[in-house]
Amino acid sequence: MRLHLGGHLNWYDPQKRSWQAIPLAEPVVLVELLGRLRVPLGEIALTVVNGCLVSLEEATVSDTDRVELYPPMGGGNL
Repeated sequence: MRLHLGGHLNWYDPQKRSWQAIPLAEPVVLVELLGRLRVPLGEIALTVVNGCLVSLEEATVSDTDRVELYPPMGGGNL
């Protein structure tokens, strides 16, 4: 699986990589995998699997998937 940690999420990777390859022997629930990687779920606003926006809580991924995670974005003035 290819995992993209967008925005500041790469800070949760010890090597600060925005992209990483994670071999998976079998499909895994994404929330469980992120727990093992110590990526806080509360920091994730958008989850994209193979180009499709999905629910983080319902996503299951396998070795051939491309997963992109993005934090909430802010900025600008009112």
